Amino acid sequence: MQPFPTLIFLDFDGVLRRNTSRLYKLEPDLVRNLENAVLPHTDLKVVITSSWREAYSTRTIGRLFPSEFAERIEGATPIANERSEHYRYTEILAYLRRFHQKGANWIAIDDDPLHYPADAPLILTDPSEGFTSEKAKELNDALCSLGEGPGPR
Repeated sequence: MQPFPTLIFLDFDGVLRRNTSRLYKLEPDLVRNLENAVLPHTDLKVVITSSWREAYSTRTIGRLFPSEFAERIEGATPIANERSEHYRYTEILAYLRRFHQKGANWIAIDDDPLHYPADAPLILTDPSEGFTSEKAKELNDALCSLGEGPGPR
């Protein structure tokens, strides 16, 4: 077991809010899919990468989720000065350098493949569908491949 948690770097738009839905409103079915995938893995922590972190504090964002999930939110990535290619990936690496060892296991969940290099650990969602139950299974499989099995609840 690692001395530090596996991290989920989480986008919202196109993941927990379909691109056809109301702005700044998470969709309950997509949040539930994410909860079902994350909560059984007791050593996971969540870091917000969504642009919502520019408008809302991490504490305010946490209130959008049920408390058991909100407790897993560790923080938010820094905001890149430039929006160059793979800028979200760069923000994640900056977060890891600041708060975790370089070798920390992590997976990003995002709807935009241009934010990441091809070899990044990414669960890519369709922005019109969001985080479906199929994506929840994909996340669970990826976590299990990292040795992150579900823990006791």
